Amino acid sequence: MALINFDCPECGHNLEVDERGAGFIVKCPECGNPLQIPDLPPARRWTRLASAVFVFVTLIVLFAATAWFARQTRALREDLADQQAAFSELQEGAQAAALGQEAEIARLRTAVTEARLEASDALVQAALDAMDEAEALARELEKTSRQFLDNHAGERTALLREHMKQVVEAAKNSLPAAPVLTDVGPGRGIQGRQIIFPVLPGPEGQPLRENAEITAVEDDKVFVRFAGGSATYSLEELHPGVAAYLPVDRLLVLPRRQWAGEVLRVHQMQSARRDERLAQLRQAIESRLPPE
Repeated sequence: MALINFDCPECGHNLEVDERGAGFIVKCPECGNPLQIPDLPPARRWTRLASAVFVFVTLIVLFAATAWFARQTRALREDLADQQAAFSELQEGAQAAALGQEAEIARLRTAVTEARLEASDALVQAALDAMDEAEALARELEKTSRQFLDNHAGERTALLREHMKQVVEAAKNSLPAAPVLTDVGPGRGIQGRQIIFPVLPGPEGQPLRENAEITAVEDDKVFVRFAGGSATYSLEELHPGVAAYLPVDRLLVLPRRQWAGEVLRVHQMQSARRDERLAQLRQAIESRLPPE
C-alpha cells in the first residue's frame, strides 16, 4: 500500500497518510490547522489504474483458461472411458477366442494320441515278432559261423587280423612317448621316413632302449640302432603300439601260439555284443507295450 507524504503549510510538520485519503481534509496533529491531503501525482494514478486493469485482465484470462481446461479434461475423460470400454470388449473377445482355441487344440491332441497309441501298439507287437525271428536267426548264425571258423583257417586269420588292427591302433595311446618321424626321401629310412623312439618300450611298457632308431623291418623282426650299439627284436618283444608306426602285418604282433585262443575269444566277444544289443532292443520295444 502506497503513502502520501506532505508537510503542514502552517507548522511544517511532516505527515504520511494512505493514498486512498487523497483529497480529504484532516487536522494537523501538531498545530490543529485543517489541511487538505494532496492528490496523487498523475504518474501514480496511471500506475494504480494500470495495476487494476492488469489484475482485472489477469483474472479474466485465468477464468477463461480454467474453463477451457475444464472442458478439455471432461472431453479427455469421456474419450478415456470410451477407449476403456472398447479395450474391455476386445479383451473379452480375445479371451473367448483363446479359450476356444485351447479347447480345440486339446481335442485334436487327444484324438492324435489315441490314434497314435492304436498304431503304436500294432507296431510294437510287429517289432516283437521281428525280434523273435532275429534272435532265432542269430542263434542259427552263431552255430553256422562257429562251424565255418572251425573249418576255414583263412577266415580265422582274417577275423584275427582285423581284430589286431584295432588292438595296435588303440595301443598307440599308451606308448611312453610318441616316435619322432622325419621324411628323408625315397630309398632311405623306413619307406622314406626316419623313425626314432625316444623310449623303445617292451610288451608291458617297460623301457628297452632310449633314442632307438628303426633301421629295418623284415616280417616280424625289427632292427634297431641306438647309442652304443644295435639290436634286433621280434614284434612280440615290443609294445603293440610300436607296430602302428611300422609297415608290418598287425597279426604278427600276437604270438602264434595264442592265435587259436584269441580267435575263439574274439568270436565270443562279437557274439556277446550281438546278444547284448538284441536284449537292449527287446527291452526298448517291450517298454512301449501297455500293461497287461
